[in-house]
Amino acid sequence: MTLFSLNLGNPIAMNSLETLETMLAIAQEEGIQVRSEWLAGVRGGLVRVGDRAILFVDEALSVPEQLEQVRCALGVLDWSQTPGALQMAECLGSG
Repeated sequence: MTLFSLNLGNPIAMNSLETLETMLAIAQEEGIQVRSEWLAGVRGGLVRVGDRAILFVDEALSVPEQLEQVRCALGVLDWSQTPGALQMAECLGSG
């Protein structure tokens, strides 16, 4: 599934895309459902429905904006005891 459109000639955007994809993969491995939706300005982010966590990523945003949205949503969680802890910490801390 391709979530994002991207100008592949832009190395900064590619770095953002790789970071975003890494974060989303780790989140999915930890049981967070990722939904890419056209939210058109309605705030996306992490929600709980019962015992399920769902991360809404706004397709209306650029890749760097999606990355910031995902960083804000996932940055509040404790990743320290997960297999992807080091990768997630790197993604959350990279600018």
